[in-house]
Amino acid sequence: MGMISTLARKVEESLFFIPAVVITACIALAALALYLDSEVPEFLGDLRFVIAPTVAGARSIVSTVAGATITVAAIVFSITALSTQIAANQYSPRAVKGFFEDRFQQLVIGFVVGTFSYSLVVLTGLGSVVPSPESTSSSVSVTLAIAFGVLSPVAIVAYIDHSLRRMQIDEVVRRIAEETVASIRHHSRDFPRGPNYSEARDPEGEPVSLNSKKTGWVQGIRPDRILSALARGAMARVEVRPGEAVSEGDVLLTYWPAGSAPDSIDEAALMRGIEVRRERSIENDPSFGIRLLIDIALRALSPGIHDPTTAVDVLHHLKLPMRELLTTDAPARVHTGPDGEKVYLPEVLSTSGQVHAAFAEIRLAAAEQPYVIKTLVEILSDLMISVRAADREGQEAAILTEARLAVEALRHSGLPERDIEWAVGSTGVLDLD
Repeated sequence: MGMISTLARKVEESLFFIPAVVITACIALAALALYLDSEVPEFLGDLRFVIAPTVAGARSIVSTVAGATITVAAIVFSITALSTQIAANQYSPRAVKGFFEDRFQQLVIGFVVGTFSYSLVVLTGLGSVVPSPESTSSSVSVTLAIAFGVLSPVAIVAYIDHSLRRMQIDEVVRRIAEETVASIRHHSRDFPRGPNYSEARDPEGEPVSLNSKKTGWVQGIRPDRILSALARGAMARVEVRPGEAVSEGDVLLTYWPAGSAPDSIDEAALMRGIEVRRERSIENDPSFGIRLLIDIALRALSPGIHDPTTAVDVLHHLKLPMRELLTTDAPARVHTGPDGEKVYLPEVLSTSGQVHAAFAEIRLAAAEQPYVIKTLVEILSDLMISVRAADREGQEAAILTEARLAVEALRHSGLPERDIEWAVGSTGVLDLD
C-alpha cells in the first residue's frame, strides 16, 4: 500500500501523466476517424454535420489547425511557467506545488497538445482515405479537426481565467488552509488517539539502531507496520517526528529484540513503518501546511513587499488548522501488539510549542503593524473560545502568553499611543492585564 500511495502521489503531482494520457487518446481517436473515413464513406455522406472536402482542402484545414494549436500550446506553457514564477516570488517557493497538481491545467495542456498530435496523424492518413485528389468525400477526421481547432482557443481562454483566479492570494491561502485541515482530520481518523504516557518496561536485549538510507523529510509513521514486523515481546522506539528533516545515516528507529535474535526481525519491514520522502506534502505532514501559511505571511510583511493585508488574510486562514490542532487529541505515544510487543513514538510538540511556532514569527515581523497585531489578538481570542468550548482548559495558558507577547511587542514599537490602544482595545475573552 505504501508503494501504491507513493506512486499515486507522484502521478498527482506530475505535469506529464494526465497530458500524456489525453494525447494518447487523441492519437487513438485520429486512427479511429481515419478508419471510419475509409470503411463507411457512404454512411458518413448521409450525416449533415460531416463536411466533405477535397484532399487539398482537407490538408489545408488540418495543417492550419496543427499550426495554430502548436502556437497556442506555446502560450499555455508560457502562462504556466509565468504563473509558477509569480507564485514562487510573491507567496513562497514551496507553494508552487499546488499549481502543478491542478487537474484543469493538466487537462488543457493535454487537450491542446493532443489536438496538434491528432492533426498530424490525420494529415499523414488523408491521402489513403480520399478516392482521388479532385473528388470530395465526407470525412469524420477533418470534421473533428475543425471541432478541436475551435475548442482549443476556448480552452485557452478558460485556462487563463482559471489561472488568474487560482493565483489570487485569497485562493492560494484558502486552498493551503483547507488541505491542512483535511490532513489533520485524516491523521486524527486513521491513527489511534489516547494518552501520551504509559508505564515503560525495561527493554530486554541489546538495542539495534536503524539508519535512514536517504535524505529527505519524515512524511509518515505507521506504528501498526512496525508492530507487525516486531517479534514476540520486542520493543521499538521511533526517534523522529513527522515533518522532521533527516539525512542519510540518521537514526530513525531503535529496537530491542527481547528474547529473539536480531536476525529474526525483518528490519526492512520495520523501516517501511517510517516513510521518508525527498519532498514534503501537506497530505502527509499537516505542519508543512502551517509552515507554508507562515512563510506567505512573513513574505508579505517583508520590507520589499510590505503587504500587511495579505498577512491579515493569512492569519484568518491560519486559525482554521490551529483550531483543529488545539481541539484534537494527540496520537497515542505507546502502541501495543497482541504478543506484548510495543512501539514508542516521540513526544508530540506541546500546546505552547504549537502556538508559539504558528504565531511567533508573524508577531515579531508585525511588531510595528497595528492592524496585523490587532488581528492576531482577535484570532487568539477566537482560539481561546474554541479550546474552552472543547473543554481543554490546560491549553489556555499558551494562547494567553502569545497574546501578551503580541501586545508587549506593539507597546515597545514606538508607535503613537492612540494606535496602540486601537490595536489592543478589543481583546475579546483574553485577560491581558
